[in-house]
Amino acid sequence: MPILILANLLWGAALVQPPAPAPQAQVATVPIRAAESDAVRTQQLRALVEAAEQALEADDEEMATARSDEAEVLTADWSPELLGRPEIQGLLQRLKDAQEQLTQEGPPEAEPGLKVPEEVVSISGDELRSELERVREAERGATYDFPIDLNDKVLTWVSLFSTTKRGFMENALGRASQYLPMIRQIFSEEGVPSDLAYLAVIESGFRNEAKSRAKAVGMWQFIRSTGRIYGLNGNAWVEERQDPMKATRAAARYLKRLYELSGDWYLAASSYNAGPLTLDRAIQNLGTRNFWDLCRSRWLRTETKNYVPELCAAILVGRNPERYGLHIVPLVPYAYETVTVSSMTSLSVLARCAGTEATTLKILNPELLRGSTPPGIYQLRVPPGKAMDCLRQLARMPAGKRLDFRTYTVQKGDTLTKVARRFKLSPEDLLAANDLTMKQFRPGKRLLVPPPPTLALEERDLASRTEPVKVLGDRPLPPLPPAPRELDLPVASPVNVKAVPLGNDALPPQPAPVVQANPVPSAPLPSAIPEPPVSILHAKQGDTLAKLARLHHVSLGELLRLNPEGAKALHPGDEVRLPHSEGRPRPVVSAKAHRVLKGETLVSIARHYGVEPAELRGWNHLKGDRIKVGQILRVQVP
Repeated sequence: MPILILANLLWGAALVQPPAPAPQAQVATVPIRAAESDAVRTQQLRALVEAAEQALEADDEEMATARSDEAEVLTADWSPELLGRPEIQGLLQRLKDAQEQLTQEGPPEAEPGLKVPEEVVSISGDELRSELERVREAERGATYDFPIDLNDKVLTWVSLFSTTKRGFMENALGRASQYLPMIRQIFSEEGVPSDLAYLAVIESGFRNEAKSRAKAVGMWQFIRSTGRIYGLNGNAWVEERQDPMKATRAAARYLKRLYELSGDWYLAASSYNAGPLTLDRAIQNLGTRNFWDLCRSRWLRTETKNYVPELCAAILVGRNPERYGLHIVPLVPYAYETVTVSSMTSLSVLARCAGTEATTLKILNPELLRGSTPPGIYQLRVPPGKAMDCLRQLARMPAGKRLDFRTYTVQKGDTLTKVARRFKLSPEDLLAANDLTMKQFRPGKRLLVPPPPTLALEERDLASRTEPVKVLGDRPLPPLPPAPRELDLPVASPVNVKAVPLGNDALPPQPAPVVQANPVPSAPLPSAIPEPPVSILHAKQGDTLAKLARLHHVSLGELLRLNPEGAKALHPGDEVRLPHSEGRPRPVVSAKAHRVLKGETLVSIARHYGVEPAELRGWNHLKGDRIKVGQILRVQVP
């Protein structure tokens, strides 16, 4: 996926044809003067755009990306009136130019999927008629749950897939045979058309290790910030964007949300590639929501214009590859059992316990970046039938034999940060890997050094966990509504593919009828749905929205939507609006006592109880992170 950040998904609000405002509960708020607020917002946007441009001039791609992300977050919830102002439009155009420059720079991808940046000349005349007849014959009797337009652009890509790009398609569909049963099941559970599984052909060719020049990772090519919105986290040990199960679930929910925002699967797919803000700007400038009309404009990049035709063609060819002359070698479907690994263990050791190869474990657990499981408890996937053997062997194995890491002796002058950076770890991870405290890190100490990561790590993966990470992904998306059951919605009768023969310049004014096969009910567009009632509480000393979200079992994204003025800080006595549900029990906060054990740190204890280190310091009146063995700490747990 390109670098464009999909921040407006956090707020669940589309800038395209917004629904009528729903009645909300009357809540006392402090009035803010709109003119003053808009002026401040404009100034903030200008500063971020200028910072991104200056970073590009200095060849600092990391800084330019960060400032671009922040600008996307800033404009996520702006009103259409504010976005339509000339000075804002000028800044947004400069931001778009900077983002395009970021995606165009850098070396080409090793295997860039089918996201073709150059213009593809459509076939015409006899070639077009011949290809149309071939598709009609190949798809005779087939039904689909994704709309398929058989125009010249789609037919051109069908031709390319069976000729020029035949080798890539055969390899990609061979890998797809391993994951398609799992993907279809997850898409069905999330209420997404199963034919959208072939989107992974375009994005990555069904490669979990794929990485684009825009730093998108995994089968579904999530950039870091969007991945974190949908629960895909990463650190020096694990990259969940490479986890086929978790990433597929995230992709399904992301596509569903894009459809809820746009009401059109072609626009949803285009937003997946370019970002919903880009599609929204194009729609506002052209005054049309027809994808084929948008394709003829200058408001979409060529890659995005190719995206939907590629997807339609990939579905046609992927569903019946043999009818297009492709030879597919199927792989064993993705299946596994899970084993709970209680502490960091080498994959080679686990492979011996499970009676398999370390490469097999790596294939089943592609999210693991090093040759071991991370510190702490980890759910490892093993081949079917191997779980019990692996558990028995692990139970009998001494803790000292679980790791086959090399060692490093701390030298005079070494610091924890210096050594951790050398081995591409965070300081906390290095201590956790060796069950050490800060005091125990000293010259002469022998450290276990885990294998280097198989995927290049970003600096933010190695940042101290006690520092706040100011990225979009730290604001979780509000939970999606459950997918409606099939009996709750009218089901369209299955129909065959309707071909729309077109010339070179003719384009359909409206998309062709949707082709249904065992239709998956899709979520309707958000309309005037009443807002849920809210309840009011008053903030106390040390309260933050993140803390209140955890204590009251609500999403942080929902709290941010209800309390936008509290995003920066809360002061004692401030009113905080909470979503209230009748019959939902109020969470009870209980205090626990924790006795500090040898090797424990404030960070590890906070992680164990699911709280922040700053909260532990506040509850126990600590000025720093120093704690002693045997010390009793107070912990408030909901």
